[in-house]
Amino acid sequence: MKHFYLIKLCLISLMFFVVSNGFAGDKYCQIGSHSKTYDIHIFGNTYKDSNSKRQMAQGLTDLFSNIVIGDRVKVYNHNATGYSLSMDQCVPGCPESSFMENLLSTSCSSEVAKRDRKAFNTRFAQATMGEINRDNSSYDIFKSIQDLNDVYKGSRTNNVVAVAISMIPDGINPTDPNAFNKFFVTNVPNLKLALDFPPVCTVGTSPSSEVMKFWREVFALQNVKFDFKPCNKD
Repeated sequence: MKHFYLIKLCLISLMFFVVSNGFAGDKYCQIGSHSKTYDIHIFGNTYKDSNSKRQMAQGLTDLFSNIVIGDRVKVYNHNATGYSLSMDQCVPGCPESSFMENLLSTSCSSEVAKRDRKAFNTRFAQATMGEINRDNSSYDIFKSIQDLNDVYKGSRTNNVVAVAISMIPDGINPTDPNAFNKFFVTNVPNLKLALDFPPVCTVGTSPSSEVMKFWREVFALQNVKFDFKPCNKD
């Protein structure tokens, strides 16, 4: 009987923890009256060398600096088998107010918000960069693009859609035009893609002119708009 009450107490405590964290997330989501939702898609297995990984990390850092209290952050991790939603949380923090307002307010504790923000930052880093050094599997760049499309399935969204993807076909030297020409001739003429995703901005995409040229031709054939706008540019 004693063990029964102990187990019951543990279950009640667990339920309280889950509910409390759910309420905390809801509270932070409601703080920003003009808050945004960021859909951040991570295609970590498309980054094969240390330079491209650093470029991706810098791009995510720049994107993260634009995210403010109350914004909702959703991180999707994509790999060869599909995708998963690894984070869905609002940025913790209390709204700006005067010293006296802070003393009188009971709706947001700055100390609790600081603790929650620290945990949020850690979780964001793990969700976006945790798999990049562990996943060295091969990939199909066209399937990756289709995977992004399948998240939205043609539906419109007002979210900021940020995509961390190298855009380099697996095994291709991004500075070698002959490699791209061969890959194009072999793979593109019979390519079947059904793409209808919302406007996106890119993070850590290869700046190679050959990469840009290749995808402009692919998307022109598919009649798809994809302008490679970096997320940190207006």
